[in-house]
Amino acid sequence: MKPPIPRRRPFRLHHAHSFTRSFWGHKGDEPVESLIPQISEEWHRGVEQHPDLHRDPPKSVAILGAGVTGLTAAYQLAHFSPETSITLLEASPRTGGWIRSLKIPTSKGSITFETGPRTLRPWTVNGIITLNLISHLSLQSQILSVPKTSPAAKNRYIYFDKRLNELPSSVQGAFKALQLPVLKGAVPSVLTEIFRRRRAKDVEDESVESFLTRRLGANLTNNLASAVFHGIYAGDIANLSADALLHTIYRNERVYGSITRGMLGVQEMILEDKLLEGVYGSRTAPLLNQLRKTSIYSFKGGMETLTKRMEEAVKEECDVTLKTGVKVDGLEYNQETNEVKVLGYDSPNNSFDFVISTLPAWSTANLLPPGTSDALFETTGVTVMVVNLFYDKPNMTGYSGFGYLIPKSVPLEQNPHRALGVIFDSDAMPEQDERKGTKVTVMLGGHWWDNATSLPSQEDGIKMAKEVLLQHLGITEDPAETMASLQVDCIPQYGVGHAGRLRQVHEDLMDKMGGKVVLAGSSYGGVGLNDCVRSARDAAFGVAAGRPMTNLERWAFEEVWIPKDMP
Repeated sequence: MKPPIPRRRPFRLHHAHSFTRSFWGHKGDEPVESLIPQISEEWHRGVEQHPDLHRDPPKSVAILGAGVTGLTAAYQLAHFSPETSITLLEASPRTGGWIRSLKIPTSKGSITFETGPRTLRPWTVNGIITLNLISHLSLQSQILSVPKTSPAAKNRYIYFDKRLNELPSSVQGAFKALQLPVLKGAVPSVLTEIFRRRRAKDVEDESVESFLTRRLGANLTNNLASAVFHGIYAGDIANLSADALLHTIYRNERVYGSITRGMLGVQEMILEDKLLEGVYGSRTAPLLNQLRKTSIYSFKGGMETLTKRMEEAVKEECDVTLKTGVKVDGLEYNQETNEVKVLGYDSPNNSFDFVISTLPAWSTANLLPPGTSDALFETTGVTVMVVNLFYDKPNMTGYSGFGYLIPKSVPLEQNPHRALGVIFDSDAMPEQDERKGTKVTVMLGGHWWDNATSLPSQEDGIKMAKEVLLQHLGITEDPAETMASLQVDCIPQYGVGHAGRLRQVHEDLMDKMGGKVVLAGSSYGGVGLNDCVRSARDAAFGVAAGRPMTNLERWAFEEVWIPKDMP
């Protein structure tokens, strides 16, 4: 029988604000609380009287995985705690993880194919933290930005009822869009949401589908929301956690009684995010000003520009020991020495004060002693086939915009290859290629392949993608350049009960691994690149302070919310 998942504990100042500790150890930084002097007398008194606002830096730290999370953690930790010896271990021959940009030279100019993340958004707290990293890496000159006025920023589509439905990007467009099949019933669903009964008090979590159907009705949920979640998580909204993935509006229903009342009331955000927004917004002000009219951005050489530059920085500027081709077999905690031994790392010094694992949850679970934290096994991943196609003829899609997504409500005969969506790369990042033409990316699979007995080959994937474009857009021409990449278990799925499981993981790791195994990456606080950078930064800050932690404290303790406009 599984142990009961602990409920979230009462808020504790020193846990919720553990990220602030390192600021007092750095000269030239003002105390973080000075950024928001009006938060509350209680908060100020708690911080000012906190008995433990000093750093006790670890002597050695191992970081598992050299994707964007691991590279960021190594880079940040080297700056937060220069005295710490850092070892970064990667099982594959290369760094960068799922981020990969392939520049294909041709007689007509080069083409860049992305097999993973391809664009970033700057205007979130996590996005600002990523911009701060980019600024430190001196990559400003490599940025390619797309303005908010571009078609890629304004035009987005949902494939429904055998055609592309353009989603509204303005008030005027909203009235026109309401006539589209995909938004059938939208007005009454939204207008009546405020009158619908809130969930029972004892319900801590439910599926995205259950929550949105209850609040907004089945049509908007299945025809619109499911498509959006296909594009971000490649997952099924019937299984994904509302609390984890729609946290703010899920909370608003609990606190205010409805999504609408929460939106009409005082706009709030988590205190920790407000503090970080103030700190990093100030430090990144020049770059933010440069991007003030930007919707999305990437780099001239593709997204891998970021991870390649970080690899260079951690090796040459940070004195991090980076080892590729090292397959870690396990982690052992020695209670007497308070260290964690990394099994499989053939080195005289393979015991560390902390280990930061940026591996997927299920991979980390396999490294821990049996029974240490079985809840980690309950996070699983979905597999996506990413197919890149390039046509020499411009404007092949017949549309101008970022691309289109496909909801789960589309019948099988209209989507036989289980495509999740199509990105119009030529519009989304028009200046990245030297060769002129039309570049698109077709995403296949995701949760549709969860029970598949076999997966398609690269040749099959290209054929399937071409048939998707033929059926949906009428494209009959053969592409000039193609590439298919099967990304196995690439996107973690936050199933119902995700938050409770992470609370259990926090308890287990503190109890059985002494708070010396720290978790970061896409299995925990968001699957986007910005989310991974934030997760890595949080882990590095906490470890630099030298106190036992798991980096799951945000799930274990109550959050403090404050008005967004509080100075």
